[in-house]
Amino acid sequence: MRRKIQIFMLVLLISLGMPAASFGAPTDKSVGIRLPGFSVTVNGVKVDHSYSKYPFIVYNNITYFPMTYNDCRFLGLETNWKGNAAGLTIDATGITAAYLPYKTTSKNNASDQASIPGFPIKVNGKAVDNSKQQYPLLSFRNITYFPMTWEFGVNEFGWDYSFNNKDGLVIESDNIKLEQKKLSESRPKKESGGISDNVTVTDKYVYYEDNKGRIIQAQLADTSKTKMVYQLPVWSYGQGQYVYSGLYVEKDAAYLAYHQGGATIGSDYLLKLNDDGTSTELQNSYTRIKTFGDKSFAYWTGGAPGAGNLFMKTGDGEYKSLGSPDYLYGWAWTLNQNSSVRGTDDVYLVGDFLYILGFDMKSEKGATTGIYKVNINTNETIRVSEREALAFQMEGEFLYYQQEGNLYRISIKDGKEELVKQLVKLPNFISNLSVLNGKAYWQDGLNHNLYNESGENVNFGAALDDMKIMGSSGEYLVCTFQETELSKYRIMIFDKDGNVVFKTSDKAYCRNIHIKGTQIYFYNITTGTVCIGQFN
Repeated sequence: MRRKIQIFMLVLLISLGMPAASFGAPTDKSVGIRLPGFSVTVNGVKVDHSYSKYPFIVYNNITYFPMTYNDCRFLGLETNWKGNAAGLTIDATGITAAYLPYKTTSKNNASDQASIPGFPIKVNGKAVDNSKQQYPLLSFRNITYFPMTWEFGVNEFGWDYSFNNKDGLVIESDNIKLEQKKLSESRPKKESGGISDNVTVTDKYVYYEDNKGRIIQAQLADTSKTKMVYQLPVWSYGQGQYVYSGLYVEKDAAYLAYHQGGATIGSDYLLKLNDDGTSTELQNSYTRIKTFGDKSFAYWTGGAPGAGNLFMKTGDGEYKSLGSPDYLYGWAWTLNQNSSVRGTDDVYLVGDFLYILGFDMKSEKGATTGIYKVNINTNETIRVSEREALAFQMEGEFLYYQQEGNLYRISIKDGKEELVKQLVKLPNFISNLSVLNGKAYWQDGLNHNLYNESGENVNFGAALDDMKIMGSSGEYLVCTFQETELSKYRIMIFDKDGNVVFKTSDKAYCRNIHIKGTQIYFYNITTGTVCIGQFN
């Protein structure tokens, strides 16, 4: 884009998330401002001055650009307010956010009044003295405004801009841009308010539940083109309400899961949603199904589990018993609690061996759950983990698991087990673990923060919501975080080298996110739109 060296002013909301918060006491000096008489486009979005709560303004013949909490991140900036004494810091970090306008029903006046604040400010670590600025920070509608010259807009923030009589002011930032697509608002309302976020996205379609219990498939290219692909049943205990369902995407395919009936005698349903609008039922009970190519395996995860619960589908479509009849398979089971903790999805097929958690139900005191390999031809069942393992992950030729804060790996080739690294020390414990390219990422069970293998807190103060390996060949780790005041990022994506290739303040769940190649697709809970972005 052709740049014209023209000073323009940018308005910056100083906030930790509440757009109407005011930071720093303004001086008594008031200045006159007015709305611009030209159009403004930011990252391809044309801004509405007339009905924006924080419009562009002009002071002393200079344009000011209103950047709310979301707009800062829309343009790749992070802000941090440290109180009147320490003031404000602004850093260009490459963060991404979708555009979220602050609309109002009241039309803005053509002219208004602003004031001049006096707290300290730093940009990329450099102090700015507002009292010596030709174009000082302003405060408008209890929002702090920060003046940007060419030095700041281009040199510090890396933005590109131009101005002409036809297009007006055009600003482009160098962070990842998100293409946004709207969905129908005929979706159920959440009890907490707002529209249901039961939405998932592939690279071709968007799937969502509408307020009539129907699962709708919309074309990603044009979300107005829709069709119903499944009708949810009425919940047997719900007094006319539909069953609670969950949509998610895994390896380019969309899935629908829901529960019908009570907790003990009910059933878990799982369906694959096909591109042609049909659905394939994969599960209709507490029997969990795992499919690898043309081979399917089943194991019971409902109430009263017992030994001999593993089965394999034969060529005639029938299931036959698999493995030793003395073992309980697919459960994170602890003998000292005398209770089943949960059924797991940690199942992998390598050649003729199925790797799965197992527990010897006929063993004497002291037995533990471990990782087993079951020969699908001979039923031979062999334990491969030396220690208790309640969850494990396969990557490459290794099986990874953690026990008492230590990370172990087992070679599939020779069965050798070795200590990789001690991750935590007591009383801390690991509540969630993922391994990408041999690098461990783990959630501390006490503070719920996410750490990398070096022990670095990668999103300080943020509680991890979920993490999942994604990508066409499992090359990315996607992490989502709870929406808390300390959480700088709601989504972080790491590549195999441990680099952060995507980070945003917008909220989503792992089930809403899909990665194919270097493109990310997700339902953005913050903006209520489907977003598409390209990794750098």
